[in-house]
Amino acid sequence: MKPFNKKFLIRVCKYCGICIVSILALLFILPYVFPEAISKKIKAWANESVTSKLDFSKASLSFFNHFPSLTLTIQDVSIMSAAPFQTDTLVSAKEIAFGIDVTSVFSDAININKIFFSGANIHVKVSRDGKAGYNIYKSSSSKTEDTATSGTGLRLESIVLENCNLHYDDQSIPVTIIADNLNYTGKGDLSKSVFDLATRLSVDSFSFVYNGEAYLNKKPLKAKMITKINTNSLALVFEKNKIRINRLPVMFEGRFNFLKNGYDMDFSLASPKATLEEIITAIPPDLTDWLDHTRVKGNAAFNMRLKGVYSKEMNKAPNLDASVNIKG
Repeated sequence: MKPFNKKFLIRVCKYCGICIVSILALLFILPYVFPEAISKKIKAWANESVTSKLDFSKASLSFFNHFPSLTLTIQDVSIMSAAPFQTDTLVSAKEIAFGIDVTSVFSDAININKIFFSGANIHVKVSRDGKAGYNIYKSSSSKTEDTATSGTGLRLESIVLENCNLHYDDQSIPVTIIADNLNYTGKGDLSKSVFDLATRLSVDSFSFVYNGEAYLNKKPLKAKMITKINTNSLALVFEKNKIRINRLPVMFEGRFNFLKNGYDMDFSLASPKATLEEIITAIPPDLTDWLDHTRVKGNAAFNMRLKGVYSKEMNKAPNLDASVNIKG
């Protein structure tokens, strides 16, 4: 048996200590070495890429706001909507942070691979003729050589929303979605034309209103989803996803296609193993006043499908089929 080599152990500890100290030093020093260059490039990219007005109070660069990502954080952010809602605020946020690929810091082109929204209020409006206020990002074809000078690229791998509020008002369908205290993480290679987006979200209070009728009203919501997105054809495929509406577990799948004059959809919601009480917890409270003095027992299977084309121009609407199989 070889004798214990104390010198070798000391040497290993010494080198490990040097590496750790060097990494920590880099985390502190790097934001101070390149702050102005990175800030200027990202600000230039934002001005080139966004068609609406963008305002913020100050910007800072750090590894520690969203460790281990190097992030440029802009605070007290305000982004205006696109026409015809250009006088309305699309996003107001406590802060928005851009995650930067560290290896790109030493090159001419800086790559943004993550975006973090914290304490944001997002209000999306769509007019009756389908014009959307969120359409503020310039297409690559609309950027001239003179404006595309920031040396910054958008290759998103992650979108994170923390403690945000979302209000989506689509007058063309008409649908209203309200999500209070929304926490969302979406991961995928968003730079590709076809990619899978893995999603986790939780909402303290979720409401879904269609044509003035509340189908979900202020219910807690949690979901794990995988969505295949084709940015060329504007097609979404929702693979098997797990959703919990209040206490009701639901499987969701389907597809959604944007048409020139409407939408083509096929959505399926199913809860094959649920109790009557769980199903009732997902019903709007104004329809369940009688439950206060009622005892509910039993199992049930729930299915709902929304399929067809919605087009106001062609006077078409999708068909809604629903069934509940109750077992004592």
